Amino acid sequence: MKVHAGKKIKEHFVASGLSVSEFARRLNCHRQNVYDIFRREVIDVGLLQRISRVLEHDFVTELYGSPNSTKVTLKFAITVEMENGECKVTEVKAVK
Repeated sequence: MKVHAGKKIKEHFVASGLSVSEFARRLNCHRQNVYDIFRREVIDVGLLQRISRVLEHDFVTELYGSPNSTKVTLKFAITVEMENGECKVTEVKAVK
């Protein structure tokens, strides 16, 4: 079942005891934007991170899952050259 992001945020907002004006101030937005947030089913990660900091709750993990839930291994070949006594990366390639 898909979680309605705005409703989940509103629950935590109400529990926080903040006023809409104070919440808006901390998010650096207008009061009307707060009400718009509560109506949204989906919220972009950047805004969700700001809301998480203000309400001290990890909405990103709650709504989108843990970033560590899938393990990905990437391998790269890096070419480095010395130039005037400093290392300089000249090429990065993904390898199998």
